Amino acid sequence: MLRITIHNEAAMTRFVIEGKLAGPWVEELKKCWQAIARAGPCPAILVDLSAMTLIDPEGKALLAEMYRQGVRLSAVGLMTQAIIEEITCLNSEEKL
Repeated sequence: MLRITIHNEAAMTRFVIEGKLAGPWVEELKKCWQAIARAGPCPAILVDLSAMTLIDPEGKALLAEMYRQGVRLSAVGLMTQAIIEEITCLNSEEKL
């Protein structure tokens, strides 16, 4: 199960993701993200992963793609923070 809450604020659009980013839920997050991106120029996008319980390899790949497109990722749990660190480090190395 996945819950996506979108907060449209003046300075940014914030996605709060709760549950499991796995299987068909990966495509659901992708659709939400692309809908916001297609809606026109938007402020910064932040994805809050603090309430995640699982991120499968496809979910991780989507988060990496979102990060490469300028989306900021945040979390408080150690496992989720480690996933974010891996995504951001891998993308930093690719730019070198």
